[in-house]
Amino acid sequence: MTTAEFLGLPPVPPRAPLRTLRVALVCMPWASLDMPSMAISTLAPVARGLDFVEAVDTVYANIRWADHVHERTGGRIGSADYRRIVDGYYVATGEWVFSPALYGFEEPVGSPFHTAATAGGADLAAAAEMYRLSPGFVEGLADELVAGGYDVVGMTSTFDQNMPSLALARALKERAPDVVTVMGGANCDDVQGAALHRNFDCLDYVVRGEGELVLPALLRSLAATGPGRRPPVPELSAVPGLCWRDAGGTTTANRQPRSVVPVDAIPEADLSGYFDTFRTARSVADVEPKIQIEGGRGCWWGEKHHCTFCGLNGSLMAFRAKSSDRVLEEMENAVRRHRMLDVVFADNIMDMGYLRELLPRLAERPWDLRLFFEIKSNLGMRQLKVLADAGVAQVQPGIESLSSHVLDLMRKGVTGWQNVRLLRDCRTVAVFPGWNLLYGFPGETESDYDEIIEQMPGLWHLTPPEGVYRAVLTRFSPFYDDPSLGLENLGPSGLLKKVYRLPAEEVADIGYVFESRPSGLGEPAAERLRAAVDTWRANHRGRRLVAVEEGDALRIVDERTTSPTEERITDPLLAAILLATWKGRSPAGVLREVTTRGHRTTEEQVTEVLEEWRERRWLFREGGRYVALPTGIDHE
Repeated sequence: MTTAEFLGLPPVPPRAPLRTLRVALVCMPWASLDMPSMAISTLAPVARGLDFVEAVDTVYANIRWADHVHERTGGRIGSADYRRIVDGYYVATGEWVFSPALYGFEEPVGSPFHTAATAGGADLAAAAEMYRLSPGFVEGLADELVAGGYDVVGMTSTFDQNMPSLALARALKERAPDVVTVMGGANCDDVQGAALHRNFDCLDYVVRGEGELVLPALLRSLAATGPGRRPPVPELSAVPGLCWRDAGGTTTANRQPRSVVPVDAIPEADLSGYFDTFRTARSVADVEPKIQIEGGRGCWWGEKHHCTFCGLNGSLMAFRAKSSDRVLEEMENAVRRHRMLDVVFADNIMDMGYLRELLPRLAERPWDLRLFFEIKSNLGMRQLKVLADAGVAQVQPGIESLSSHVLDLMRKGVTGWQNVRLLRDCRTVAVFPGWNLLYGFPGETESDYDEIIEQMPGLWHLTPPEGVYRAVLTRFSPFYDDPSLGLENLGPSGLLKKVYRLPAEEVADIGYVFESRPSGLGEPAAERLRAAVDTWRANHRGRRLVAVEEGDALRIVDERTTSPTEERITDPLLAAILLATWKGRSPAGVLREVTTRGHRTTEEQVTEVLEEWRERRWLFREGGRYVALPTGIDHE
């Protein structure tokens, strides 16, 4: 069965023998340097499954660009400078760097973008040097692709990959007008793809939605048509999600597919192009490459309760996950083929079924893997131990806040005290949780943060947030779709408008990030929050707070300050009260727990003890619950 038949694509009426096609799938900057692009790694096998496709090459131009810059600056600008642009995608610096390759060169220092970004605190010294180098890089890459004899060049675009991809498409068209240019990816979803196509005639086609549903049909139509000629209008009209032009230049955006790609139609990714390029690169000596695996698509939480600030899944929220058997097979194939032990799951959220099937089976394998998953932050100790036993070394739990009220405003479906419990339990099982703290939500107040800030010194032994950020308004998020939620849309990012030479309404259709009137915390309160987190980060290394069970007693070792202490709790009632807080309980809940264990006390007495321990920073209080802060106890 062919790829097209498996996906249920309608047949193209035969007009003439199909010509064979050579296809290049390109990953432009600013995709991460440390792992393959799932987009081109997955679409390459789809295209190779078509009998009229002669060759499909994956081109990692992001790594090539890092090498280009490294070589021409004598190594002064390297992968660390590249990563800084990737991490700051929302300020459009990566788009600006490649704008001269599309629009023509102007002196970067003093340009509108440079002036506005540096006024906001951005350091663009390295970016300005890259800006000067991008036209030569794009021209050289276009020359290579034309010399390679490719009939179709496809580019994947997410975040700051638009401008680099558009610049390449323009350069290709200037050199070889018959080369068919196609763009797809997250930046092409919904109105974004239609806007890109109507504003940039260097793009022959734009794919909206999942490429597996579009690319095979488009390639068949091109194979049935001579070079430089357009497929018949009826065929183009029948390809779901495709943006195309008729002979008169009029743009049409076909409706996106109502259905999503069935999970069994997602092919095993071919990562070889990435690793072949990485191994010969000179600029990535300090980069640790990783295998990337796709277990599922969409978000099962977002299908039920879409987080108010999140726009990552766009129109493709429906959750699907591969079977454990299939994921194990793909992991083993990739690990053996590429000799890498670091495996990153690209999924926006882990399939909870993997806790029952995939992860226990991984724990049984004699593999020394280091895995990464995105998870929900309400996992308990037993579930975290399953992750740790399977080799999961790092998780992104989407903690976002330690305030239950703010988390409710986000629709996170978790509480602040549960997030603290997760941080504690991750430390206990040696799984690193990467997270950011977000603020700026309509309805939040300073009181939501006051008690949290006051208690932060008690958390110094736990993993601090990597950063503190005001919530950003993004396309596809509930905040964007529903103004009644309180985040006022002031239009597309002001920096993005300084990159694209288009009317503001067109930039608004292309953009992902929008300006909004600041909500929630004012800047003085936000600065207090940032300062408290900075202090946490500065005091985290080497800090410990550990509880050790010694029969009926508990020993507490506190090394969070410069004067470590050690104390034994020998009173059975007091030990029972402290143990009762490990899962997070109210005073009434603690009383019920210790009473069932045969102890006699009152809620007033329990509260008095809990408050004393909170003042000693053994406990964290939030949302009416007290949760123990020492690591080392298995509370399941």
